Amino acid sequence: MNPAMQADDTRLTRLITRQAQKRHLAALWAAAAGIAPGMIVLDIGAGSGALSFEYAALVAPGGRIIAIDPDAECIAHINEQATNRALPLHAITGTAEALPPLPAPPDRVMLTDALHHMNDPTTALRRLHAIMPPHAILFIAEYDPAGAGAMGAKLSRRTAPATVAALLAAAGFTIQAQAAAPDEHYTITAIP
Repeated sequence: MNPAMQADDTRLTRLITRQAQKRHLAALWAAAAGIAPGMIVLDIGAGSGALSFEYAALVAPGGRIIAIDPDAECIAHINEQATNRALPLHAITGTAEALPPLPAPPDRVMLTDALHHMNDPTTALRRLHAIMPPHAILFIAEYDPAGAGAMGAKLSRRTAPATVAALLAAAGFTIQAQAAAPDEHYTITAIP
C-alpha cells in the first residue's frame, strides 16, 4: 500500500474510533433537538458520521440526514456506510461557512462539537440562518470552557456559552434553551 494511503487510512481509523466514543450522546442530542421520523436533519461537521448514523435511524421512515464535513475521505466513508446499512443519509463535502446546495431545507440543524473548529463562525451561523425555514431548530453542543478539560477540545479552543449566544443573536437567531450537558458539554437550541 502507498504510504500516503496508509497514513490516510490510519487517520480515518483514529477519527472513527474517537467519534464512536461520543455515540452515546446522539440520543440525548436528538431528543433535545426534537428529531423525529420524517424530518430532514442537517448534520454540520459530521466527521466520520458516528452521530449521523444514529440520527438516521431516528428520522426513518420518510426522513433524511444530510451530513456535511470538509474532509472528503470522511464523506466517502459516510456515504459508503450509509449505502451498506441502507440508511436515509447522504453526505456532502463542504462547510457551514460555504454551504453547498442542499437537496431539501432542514427541519433540524445539528452543530455538535463543530463550532470551535470553524474559521468564521459568524458567517457560518448567518448562512445557516438563511437556509433554515421558520419552523426549523438549530441545536448546538459545545465543550464548556468551565469544564475540567479531561475530555474533548482543549480548554483554549472552547467557546463560552455567552460568546455563542452573542454570535447567534448577531446572526438573527433566538435562543430557546440552554443547558449543561454530559462530558463537559453545554447545549443551546435556537430558532431562526
